[in-house]
Amino acid sequence: MFEMLEDKNHCLEIKCQKTNWETSDGLDFIEKDLKVNGEIWQVHKSDPDPFPSSPHAHCISGARSLQGCKLHLGNRKLFKGNKFIGRLLKKNEFQKLIELLRPKFPEITLPLP
Repeated sequence: MFEMLEDKNHCLEIKCQKTNWETSDGLDFIEKDLKVNGEIWQVHKSDPDPFPSSPHAHCISGARSLQGCKLHLGNRKLFKGNKFIGRLLKKNEFQKLIELLRPKFPEITLPLP
């Protein structure tokens, strides 16, 4: 499902999908793909690897420097694997991502504490 939201200077593309997976605890594994300023962030709820936060985001497309990074959804820290890379996602991009995520995960307080 694709939804396009347009205003005078911005266009956001949101792709949402529900997988047929479940965790070992029997919870649905849900992925949401969100595009913010050229990067596509995939957010996992019930990810078996909860590092760096639960939920967290994976950059699956966009700038090379961000591809493959994981994003803590509370403090904006970026990680490669389990290592903090010394960078934070820009505040305005993080806020856009959080705003897109809130309606998708209404049961989770975002940004995370």
